[in-house]
Amino acid sequence: PGSTFPPLLLGGALGAIALVAGLWWFREKRLGTNRRLLRAFHALSEDIISAGSPGEIAEKLATVLPTVTQATGVRLYLYSRRSKSLERVPTPGEPDPMVVPVESPPDGLAGGAVVCFRNRTLLNVPDLRRSPFAEAEGESQPRSAMFLPLLSQSDVTGVLEVGNARRMGYFSHEEQAAAQHLANQVAASLKLQEQQTIREQLFRSEKLAATGQLISGVASELRAPLDSILQLANSLASYGRNPIPERELKLLAGESQRASEIVSRLVSFARPEDSAARQVDVNAMLASLMQFRDPEWRALGLRVQNRLTPAPALVLGSQGQIEQVFLNLLVHAEQYASESAAKTIFVSSSVIARRVMIEIGYSIAQSEKGAEVDPFAEGRSRDGALGLGVCRGIIQSHGGEIRFRSGPAAEAIRMARFEIDLPIARESAHEVRREAPRSARKTGAVMTVLLVDPDAGSQRQLLGLLASRGHRVVPAPMEEAADLAQRVRFDAVFWAMRPSAPGASDYQEKIRAHVASFVLVSDGYDAELAGSLESSGGFLLARPVQESDLDRILKQMEAQGPSAQVAKPAR
Repeated sequence: PGSTFPPLLLGGALGAIALVAGLWWFREKRLGTNRRLLRAFHALSEDIISAGSPGEIAEKLATVLPTVTQATGVRLYLYSRRSKSLERVPTPGEPDPMVVPVESPPDGLAGGAVVCFRNRTLLNVPDLRRSPFAEAEGESQPRSAMFLPLLSQSDVTGVLEVGNARRMGYFSHEEQAAAQHLANQVAASLKLQEQQTIREQLFRSEKLAATGQLISGVASELRAPLDSILQLANSLASYGRNPIPERELKLLAGESQRASEIVSRLVSFARPEDSAARQVDVNAMLASLMQFRDPEWRALGLRVQNRLTPAPALVLGSQGQIEQVFLNLLVHAEQYASESAAKTIFVSSSVIARRVMIEIGYSIAQSEKGAEVDPFAEGRSRDGALGLGVCRGIIQSHGGEIRFRSGPAAEAIRMARFEIDLPIARESAHEVRREAPRSARKTGAVMTVLLVDPDAGSQRQLLGLLASRGHRVVPAPMEEAADLAQRVRFDAVFWAMRPSAPGASDYQEKIRAHVASFVLVSDGYDAELAGSLESSGGFLLARPVQESDLDRILKQMEAQGPSAQVAKPAR
């Protein structure tokens, strides 16, 4: 009776508090589940973009998608233009392939895939038992399903089928939108795979064309040593039991070695290419190619000047691709020099600011009008040789650049030259001590950095600051950086592209999936943005770049170590 609050009111208040606490707990649990599913969905999207084959995509979808949606089964159909049909991609759960003609589709769920493909829109079937697609499916059919077109720009590359065997009813609007977004991701990944396949086929076809061009020259080169070997063999046979002169034995061995080297060079050039990136000494490669072409040059009466530096110049890339570019440029120079009066070719190399510059120069005829035009602009090539545009693409994919220069017509001996600029992969300790300031030299591990900055001045500043600290820097344009990051291992990327640039966000997402540390270079410092980046493993560097800020970020990268996880974009 002396209580301030009546028992009934106190009990109601406690009950209300318990109800609010329960609702809050339920809400937090639901939000946590949604966040977990969202992270899994985004991880699946990234795995799909980085997949290497349609089978890998189908397997990832069948494994992960049922955990983030109401689906219990997933099938992927790809359209074949050759057979005009939808072909189901086999998975471990359904290893048997299946072909569905678009013109005359069969009964069952495969018919729903054809309808979706024809109409180019999402098709949702809440109850398959009351749908025409239930025919010929029997008891194994799901209770509900939806079909999603794989849209890439204006093209439909296939259909994604998602089924639920447990219950009827519509997939929610959120699930439909998310599944359509995922289907579009699949289409984009398939387009990337197709482009990569076409690029490899183009490279192989151009390489075979260049090989065919060399066969006639190699045949003529082989004829001379083989004739000498035959003559020496007949001469040695005439000695009978008499002692054979040592001089003729040495001649026989020398001619045999010469023929063997010619054949080895041709076989090496035609061998299937290993695209794995490794360190390549371009000076040694050029010296070997010049030795290979020397018999042909002597036959044409060309004067060749070897100005290569004796020290190794190591670059990171595919040895076969770089060798093919240099060989094609040498053949191009040979063809034009042989038509000129001077008949001169020179090859030089130099290492400046941690980049190697190779020059392949040749004399040109005074009447050669086409030499005044950049051969890359017209895609000029002779006798079916590898296109110069393809050469430029290969060099750019290795983080370099290739330029053409032509002398004025008033000169007595007109010269033209190719300038190839490539980033070196490693420097000797002497070069580092000679070029790097003592105050800027760091004791941490050397990193390979991808630099994406459209501003030439800012790019030079960052390149100089990073290189002076002993790091390898590869500048690349935005459009090529994503492909380069997939083929070459980079420890960090410095990204200075504005978000308003066309496609900047998409390229940034692709690069961050393959690089351990991401540094965003902005015009000003934003504390909230910096915190968001650091929470996802990234960093913010403000312009003008201060060396103290750069050193702080580099120390944090080194502290993460080589085993750091690939940084995920901030959501």
